[in-house]
Amino acid sequence: MNSLSKYLAIVFFSLVLISCYKDHSTLDTRALSEIQVSFNGISSPVVNIDKNETLTIDPAISQTEEDLPLTYEWQVGYEVFSTEKELVYTGTKLGSFPVRLKVSNSDGSTFKSFTLNVNSPYEEGLLVLGEDEDGEGTLAFMRKYSDEEKAAGKVESFANNCFAVNNPGLTLGRGITDVAKRAAQLFISSADEGKISLINTKTFELESVITAPEFPDFKPYRINIPDNTATSAVVLCEEGKLYTLATKEHLVLQNTALPAGADLAMKTFFVATINFTSNYFWDKANSRIWNLWYTNSNSKETLTGQELIQFFPISTACYTLTRDKNNPALLTKTVFGPYIQVFFDDPVEILEQETFTHAAPTLTENSITVVNEKYNKLIYANDREIYQWYYSGLSLPSTPFITVSLPGTITSMNLSDDGNELYVGVYNPAASGLKGSVLIYNADNGTLINKYEGVTDKPVKLFYKKKD
Repeated sequence: MNSLSKYLAIVFFSLVLISCYKDHSTLDTRALSEIQVSFNGISSPVVNIDKNETLTIDPAISQTEEDLPLTYEWQVGYEVFSTEKELVYTGTKLGSFPVRLKVSNSDGSTFKSFTLNVNSPYEEGLLVLGEDEDGEGTLAFMRKYSDEEKAAGKVESFANNCFAVNNPGLTLGRGITDVAKRAAQLFISSADEGKISLINTKTFELESVITAPEFPDFKPYRINIPDNTATSAVVLCEEGKLYTLATKEHLVLQNTALPAGADLAMKTFFVATINFTSNYFWDKANSRIWNLWYTNSNSKETLTGQELIQFFPISTACYTLTRDKNNPALLTKTVFGPYIQVFFDDPVEILEQETFTHAAPTLTENSITVVNEKYNKLIYANDREIYQWYYSGLSLPSTPFITVSLPGTITSMNLSDDGNELYVGVYNPAASGLKGSVLIYNADNGTLINKYEGVTDKPVKLFYKKKD
C-alpha cells in the first residue's frame, strides 16, 4: 500500500505541474484571433461603376483576440490585383468581374467578395461632335439618366474629351464633318484628312479607320449611313463628289450613278426603309432633285429654270422649295413622291406643286434645318433665330418662334428620337474657355427646357445616341 500511495502522489503532482505550464506551440489551447472584414459604404453584393471610373475601398478590419500582423490579397476577375489593404481599381474594360479580398494572419484567413460591374457611360444620351480651337475633332457626351437615377441624385451634365480619354495619343482628325451610327459603331468623318473613323458605341475606343488614298478627292462631308443591316452607303464629299462606302468591308468605291456634268449642292438627306435607303441630292447644273435608291430616279425637267432654296424628305414625300432664276421673288413648293419616279422610267410623281411670291424669305439655302414629322414642320435656324414652317402650307414665317438668349451663332440642331425636344448647338468664338453651348427646347412650343453654357467645343453636329 505504501508503494501504491507514493506512486499516486507522484502522478498527482506531475498533473499539477502540467496544468500550470502555458504552451504557445502548435498544441496551444488559446482562442484563435479571428479576422472580421467589412466594406464601408457597400451594402449590396453587386457594385456598379462606369468605364474609367475609379473604385476605392478601404476595408475595416478587426480581430477577435490579439492584433496579429495581417496580409492582404485583392483578386479581380480571379487574378491577383493588389496586396495592399486599400483597393484602388479603375475600370478600364467593360464587363462583370468577381472581386475578393483575402485577409490573413498567423491563425488563418478570412474572405469577403462582391461582383463589380464596369458599365458604359455612353449608353444613351446627347453626343456633340465638336471642333476645338486648333481645328481638331472632339467628342462630348451628356448621359441620359432614368427617373430613378435622377431621384437618387444623378445630374445630367456633359463629359468632354471623350475620344481623347479613351484613345490616348490618337485624334479624330481635322475638318470634322459628320457622325452616323451603324450597329455597335459610330462613323465619324474628317474632310481635311480624307478619313472616316469607326469607334465603339459603348467605349468610344477607336476600332478602325477608313481611308482612300487612291481617291484624292475623297473628302467626306456627309455620310448617309443607315443604322441597319445594309452593307453600302453613299458618301457626299466636298466639291460634290459621290462615293460608295462598303460599311462591312470598309472599302471606298467610286459612285457613277449621276451623269457627267452633274454639279451637286453640298446638302443631302436620306430615308432608310427595310429594303433600301433613299439618298436625296440636288443637281445645281440641271435643276434636278435625285434619289439614289434601289434604282436611280430624278425630277427630269419639272424644275427647269429653278434654283434650290431647300429640300427635305419625310417618310411619305420629298419636299423642295425653289426660286425662279429670272424672278427670285417667285417661289415654288414641289412635293414629290418618296421615290421621285415610282417605277424606274415612269413619269415623275408630283403630289403637289404651287407657286407663291415672297421677296425675302427667312428660309434660305444657308439655313440649318431639321424636319419634325411629329408636328409636320421644318425647323430652321439663321444666326441666333429659329423658325418653324408648317410645310403643308405656303406661308413662310417672318418672325422666329425661338431667339437664342446666348451670344454666338447656331451651328447645329437635332431632335430627340420622339420629336419632343429640340437640341441646339451655339458657338461663341469670343467666349473664354469652352466656346460651345447646348440648349434644349420644347420642339412644339419653343419653351426652354435646359441650358448648358460653355460645356463643349464648337458644336459641328448634335447626335442623340439611343441605347443599343
